[in-house]
Amino acid sequence: MKQITFGTFCIAIALSVVFPLEGARPEKERDDWGKITKAKPEFYAAGDVSNSHVQLTKEWYEIAASAWGNYGPLEFWIVGSDVEAARRMDKEYCRVRKSKDAGYDVSACAKRDYNFVKYATEGNAGLNTQRNEHNKWSGFIVTMASRNPGPHEEDYKTVTLHEYFHVYQHAHIFSRKHAERESRTQTNPWWIEGGAEYMAQLLYSRQEGVREGYLNEKMERKLRALSDLEAGVSIRDIPYGERGHVGYSLGAWFVAYVIHKSDEHTYLVKFHKDLNKLGFEGSFLKHFGASSDDLLKEFHEEFLKRSLPDLSLIHISEPTRPLYISYAVFSLK
Repeated sequence: MKQITFGTFCIAIALSVVFPLEGARPEKERDDWGKITKAKPEFYAAGDVSNSHVQLTKEWYEIAASAWGNYGPLEFWIVGSDVEAARRMDKEYCRVRKSKDAGYDVSACAKRDYNFVKYATEGNAGLNTQRNEHNKWSGFIVTMASRNPGPHEEDYKTVTLHEYFHVYQHAHIFSRKHAERESRTQTNPWWIEGGAEYMAQLLYSRQEGVREGYLNEKMERKLRALSDLEAGVSIRDIPYGERGHVGYSLGAWFVAYVIHKSDEHTYLVKFHKDLNKLGFEGSFLKHFGASSDDLLKEFHEEFLKRSLPDLSLIHISEPTRPLYISYAVFSLK
């Protein structure tokens, strides 16, 4: 890994990365979307971001990639709290986008709604999956901030895992068409966010040194969202926004419920492997033995109506079977 300083930027890039010149692309580019790769991600950080912050992000990316497979091309953009440093990094971001795709609209990049300045002032994290019919370059862009959560908080680690699980999810959808991609991830957060949240918490709970009972503690806390679930409303119908946390929290429980009724390997590997061929509903029905509507109905009308002690019947603290992903064996070193 090579550290390069551009003014207030500290940019870590893999030595093998070469930014293409305009007009230097072959007529037909190779598309390795969805394939396990040995290529390491690029790490970009604002000038006020410490090296320890970058290394922490890298460490938890490596844990995620070791568990779920290394997919790319992948970039991490780490934002601090200094607005001017974030503004300069926005310019660098647009330059990088143009360097990777000569047809990229730099003016639109500069005007994008959620830029690094907002991350500097508001915090949070997010994944921008760039794969569409208009741009030649496809890849994953993860943004990590310095607040909500910050690198000093335990949640920063699980948020890094959460965002990388989104990489895993989107890597298993090959289409460049927006409608087809959305139909396989679902429009609202219940499935894709619920899956990322549960798998992130589950993986973190398995790490050495994590306190006993961590996963039960976190999942029990998510049940507080039940008080915000309106009568007769399915978590499937709750959009992002003001009440999106209900979809995130109870969605995590729904994914845990699905895994409990099948097994972890079926959810993680088999379901995602068949998404392209069968679509969301087809793969769901094949691997979980019921339609998503039927399982959601069962989840709402039976499982969520149990008393709190009975919720432990899901045995979320232990996987139902060992997880094997034979095709994801690779070295990050």
